[in-house]
Amino acid sequence: MELAPGNSLVEQAGSVAALEATYRFLSNPRVVPEAVFEGHAVETAKRAAEFDSVLVIHDTTEFRFGGVKERQGLGRISTQKRDGFLAHFSICVSPAGEPLGSLELFAWSRLDREKRSKAQGSLLDPNRESLRWADSAARASERLDGKTSPIHVMDREGDNFELFATLVEHGERFVIRLGHDRRLKKGRGRDGSAMLHEELHMGPARLTRTVELGRRERDPCANKHEVFPERAARTARLEVRAKQIRLYRAHQHPEHLPESLVLNFVEAWEVDAPSGADPVVWRLITTERIDTDAQLCEVIDIYKRRWLIEEFFKALKTGCRFESLQLENIRGLLIALSIESAIAWQILRLRYVARHQPKAPGRPLLTREQFDTLRRLRASWGQNDEEPSVEDVVADLARLGVHLPNNGAPGWLVLKRGLKRLNSLGEGLRLAFFPGPSSEEVINR
Repeated sequence: MELAPGNSLVEQAGSVAALEATYRFLSNPRVVPEAVFEGHAVETAKRAAEFDSVLVIHDTTEFRFGGVKERQGLGRISTQKRDGFLAHFSICVSPAGEPLGSLELFAWSRLDREKRSKAQGSLLDPNRESLRWADSAARASERLDGKTSPIHVMDREGDNFELFATLVEHGERFVIRLGHDRRLKKGRGRDGSAMLHEELHMGPARLTRTVELGRRERDPCANKHEVFPERAARTARLEVRAKQIRLYRAHQHPEHLPESLVLNFVEAWEVDAPSGADPVVWRLITTERIDTDAQLCEVIDIYKRRWLIEEFFKALKTGCRFESLQLENIRGLLIALSIESAIAWQILRLRYVARHQPKAPGRPLLTREQFDTLRRLRASWGQNDEEPSVEDVVADLARLGVHLPNNGAPGWLVLKRGLKRLNSLGEGLRLAFFPGPSSEEVINR
């Protein structure tokens, strides 16, 4: 899989014997998905230990698989058809934004045929899906083993008082985007007093920040499109406000939680948004300090890096084409996902380093065989440098992947094609230098 990300298992294996070995591996009952993922997570923690603090970005994605035959262990996603599963990832990122790998992966299927009602999905249910946020944060921090200070970053689905209380109880740092407005007094119902959003928006802005907003494509799920409408890339000017606010526990939350929490809140409100575009509004709850302008900017920058996990999901789905695998049960798919998640990190890191460290040495981005093959290839092109830079490596992979320069930076599929061709050339060189027996020798054996 690592040598040909994005190809089918038949293409990745390259031979009948290798294909049979791959299927035996994926169906072997002694192969556990968690054990396969463990190696990558351990290496991620080692890379994270090089920094005083790191970001741990959490999010959930859906994987959907086609075909007429229902695959064993898959459940419903947004329809009644049992054709997919959900996966919650916790990826680790350096303070500057370099992807370091995945720390946690929790996957599950919704095997019930119909969506549960709100009454069935009570906040008192010990098996509710929302617990994955706190559980994943705890496991990620435990894996880092105190060697670095993690800051947990979550989008609006992490907006949960119980989660805030759990993270605070365990001394965790976090930046989480709010999705709900709230009362700022005990009890139920509106009493005319200011709600959280109103309170946070009061007063003059403390500073103005300019940020680059990425392009967002239309989500095929209607409900998600309402929350995350499509937009073109643009530069946004944000007014930033901040204050410390006390939040009270809602009546439906378990009574063992604290009655209230005092936390820091930041609002970034886009001004002068383009005509017809909804202004961007980020309301963040955080344990990070907000006393100075520099601290406020750091909170905004931390949340901005949450987008890396969306890029990671694109690497899995577009670059590795995970949803095209034809494995027949969820166990095999989870083993494959554990492997593909490490490959997706490699592709994501390749793109990140190309954007931010283009002049750095390109050797660390490739395996030894890949680098030796590329160096020979560059010599055939009249480029005899011993140490091509990162931008040289990416340009060469784009060239191998048939990239049109007018189309901008190479995308996931271009890099995938480039890596595939580079690996094929490497295999040809290996056969040329270490040829197997001739056909006559095989016949005479």
